[in-house]
Amino acid sequence: MLGYGFRKLLYLPLGILLLSLVSFVLTWMTPGDPVQQRMVAEGVRTSGENLVAYERSYQRLAEQLDYDLPPFYLTITNAALPDTLHRIVQADRRGAVRELALQFGNWPRVQQFYRALMAARLAEEPEVQTVARRLLVRSDPAYLRQQLATLPPGPAAQSLQTAYRDMVDGADRRDLLLPRVYWHGTENRYHRYLMNLLRGELGVSYADRRPVAQKIATALPRTVLLNGLALVLVYLLAIPLGLYMAYYYHSRFDRWATALTFLAFGLPSFWIATLLANYLTTPAYGMGWFPTMGFGEVPPDAGWWDALQIRASHLILPVFCLTYPSLAYVSRHLRASALIELAQPYVRTARMKGLAGSQVLWRHVFRNAAFPLVTLLGGLLPGLLAGSVLIEQIFNLPGMGQLLYDAATARDWPVVTAVVLVNGVLTILGLLLADIGYALLDPRIRLGKLPPR
Repeated sequence: MLGYGFRKLLYLPLGILLLSLVSFVLTWMTPGDPVQQRMVAEGVRTSGENLVAYERSYQRLAEQLDYDLPPFYLTITNAALPDTLHRIVQADRRGAVRELALQFGNWPRVQQFYRALMAARLAEEPEVQTVARRLLVRSDPAYLRQQLATLPPGPAAQSLQTAYRDMVDGADRRDLLLPRVYWHGTENRYHRYLMNLLRGELGVSYADRRPVAQKIATALPRTVLLNGLALVLVYLLAIPLGLYMAYYYHSRFDRWATALTFLAFGLPSFWIATLLANYLTTPAYGMGWFPTMGFGEVPPDAGWWDALQIRASHLILPVFCLTYPSLAYVSRHLRASALIELAQPYVRTARMKGLAGSQVLWRHVFRNAAFPLVTLLGGLLPGLLAGSVLIEQIFNLPGMGQLLYDAATARDWPVVTAVVLVNGVLTILGLLLADIGYALLDPRIRLGKLPPR
């Protein structure tokens, strides 16, 4: 068994590596300009009269966030695009230059036009400065011609117009048909992102500039407590309920339990949570039986019994809202699996040997009917975390769910992608636990043998 578990653990680094790649792609594809968002969070002026100071601040922060590096180890593109395009760190400018290179195909002429714009943005003539700053983020030929035609006569305007004409006249789209692969080595954003993950560094929050790992370390134990209690209750209640529903098939107990589980599975947990939070925690309705919100503040000098009472009073309602949908789901699956096993010949043989009904049910039927429980375990861990987003928000519980909600509404993408990464790791661990559970239930699996046909 230890050897089988060790072999399964070998797949864990590969899964985490693939998960880190997905998380990086999500970070890369998030809307907006991450550098500018970070500048806003740090109180740096994102616009103003001193353009040079702003660009220096932008460049400095982009280098800190590794946005001056290529995204990956290699870039697959066409011959019209250079391997140095990532050095234009401002995303809107880089996008405009990329579109110009794809339109005209002649990178040296496009580069010459871009350098003319960069020089003209600091020209003495205010009209030339304004037009150049506009054109740095635009690539539409009609708009470029229209803006260049409005420039007043002068050396800066003439240089800019000449660079544009050279780019248009020198258009050569043949390079667009030629593929090219650029190798960047380890000096890329994904490599540094992966190395930071291995060191436990998940970035810095845009909202409050706190390390993301520190915020997750504060919120994760609360969500683990909340979802751990819900998971334990789900299996403690669903296993006997599902087995006895199958054992007393078509009895009054089975009919009532089936109706209640169907009802529980159909009631949205966020709606039930809203009702409970409004009516059972509000003295205005005469039913202020539970504390209002949060995990509860435990005094430093409180004993363990007082601490337990405080925590339990705050967790009863959210744990209930997380438990009942999964309880209905798991018990229904176990009931269906146990009904199939109860019709097998070995059950009749066990009864003929004189075993009591409870012994047959728990010693034989449960072991063979438990495979769906193991399968469901792989999805319950991340499922509970996803479900706790709304539950934690409704009951104002400062856990991973509320952290994800607050980060998503504030567009705090480092926190969002880190929480997604943690959720993916929980999914991998859930699948690993499911594999080990299969091996515990059926020795043929861990011995690498297939069931006989």
